[in-house]
Amino acid sequence: MGYRTSARLPLIAAMPSNQGLYKAIFERAAQNINCKLVIKRAPKKRIIKLLNEGAIDFYPGYGFNQARSEFTHFFENGLTSHSVVITHRDVAKIDNLEQLENKILLKPYGGRKSAIEERNILVRYGQDLGIADAIKVIEKKQADFFIYNKASIDYYLAQQPNAQIKIHDCCYLAKAMHFGFSRKSKHYESSLNPNYLPEQAVSVNNVPYLVNEGTVASAFANAVKALAKNGVIKQLEQQYYSAALDSEQPASSDISATKH
Repeated sequence: MGYRTSARLPLIAAMPSNQGLYKAIFERAAQNINCKLVIKRAPKKRIIKLLNEGAIDFYPGYGFNQARSEFTHFFENGLTSHSVVITHRDVAKIDNLEQLENKILLKPYGGRKSAIEERNILVRYGQDLGIADAIKVIEKKQADFFIYNKASIDYYLAQQPNAQIKIHDCCYLAKAMHFGFSRKSKHYESSLNPNYLPEQAVSVNNVPYLVNEGTVASAFANAVKALAKNGVIKQLEQQYYSAALDSEQPASSDISATKH
């Protein structure tokens, strides 16, 4: 498993610690198929490069897009994601994405391009940007908004209250999360998907390939699915989100900008 160096509590702590919900889920799934989980940490751009090359096997929380699907097979990881918009408290209530046009979006390097970036906005990138760094940038009004998982930001602010920050639960619905398994991994093989519909858009449920049964990748995905079906992931999720936050180590927040 590969992941960036910064924390996303309670999913994973900042490097060098790998503790968190991701490790708890995927370590158990690996053990259930007689495998051992090894975790590699590096800047996200480096991790994604290794993923695409098959040098690491999977990324634990990876959003789908067509470009990524050429190198990565997406399996549900048993968790859900509900994104919210984070701004400075001085920003008026946001009710829709149109209100974000001509604003500055803050995001980490290596993050997938989202629908909001099709609009007339400026994007500022931070190297291995964690939530602590993102909040500092928003506080200083060096960017206008940041999009993040609701459960994760609620968890963080419960431990680190910040009156300068406002949360806008306006524009996104909860959806299943996925882990991305490298299609170049030695543990992955695929065959043509007979149900693929080329006249329809490529999506997580409409890709030209199927993972082969009998591969480690297939067994691993099924092991994660079993943990979700049996309620184990829900129990782990409740355990980690209710646990106390020890600390979040800030990563580098070097910022650059590019126009979309």
